[in-house]
Amino acid sequence: MVDVSVIGPNPEQFEAFAQLLLDAVTSRNYALVASLVVVVLVYLLRKFGSAFVPFFATDRGGAVLVLGVSLAGAVANALAAGAPFSLALMLTAVKVALTAAGGFTLIKRLLFGSAAIASAELAGANAAGQVAGKAAAIAVLEQLDQRGDK
Repeated sequence: MVDVSVIGPNPEQFEAFAQLLLDAVTSRNYALVASLVVVVLVYLLRKFGSAFVPFFATDRGGAVLVLGVSLAGAVANALAAGAPFSLALMLTAVKVALTAAGGFTLIKRLLFGSAAIASAELAGANAAGQVAGKAAAIAVLEQLDQRGDK
C-alpha cells in the first residue's frame, strides 16, 4: 500500500523538532517559528484535547484545528502590528490560514473525511496492483515471444 504519512515537522520527534525551532529562532525566520507554533498547538490540542473533545482526533477535527489556529494567529499578528479589525483583514487572514493549512489537504479532509480518503487510498492500491499484475503478464508474454523467435 502507498505510504501517505505526513511529511514535515513532527513534535513527537522532540530533538529534531527542537533543533528546527532553535534554528528558526536563531536565523530570525519568524514565519517558520509561527508555523512551528501552529504545529505544536494543533499537536497538543489533538493529543490531549481529544480526551475532552473526541472530534479533535478525527481528520476533520484536525483540519478545523489547523484552520482555526492559523486564522487566530494571522488575525492576532495583524492586530498586534496595528491594523484595524475589518473585513479586509479577515479575508487576508483566511487566505493566510488556508495557505498555512495546505488548502487542498484541508478541503479534502473537511469535505470527504477519513472514510472517503481511506476508500480512495484502497482503490489506488488495488489499481496499482492490477497495473503491476498486467505489467508482469506482459513481461512474461514478451519473454515467451522472444523464445519463440529463436
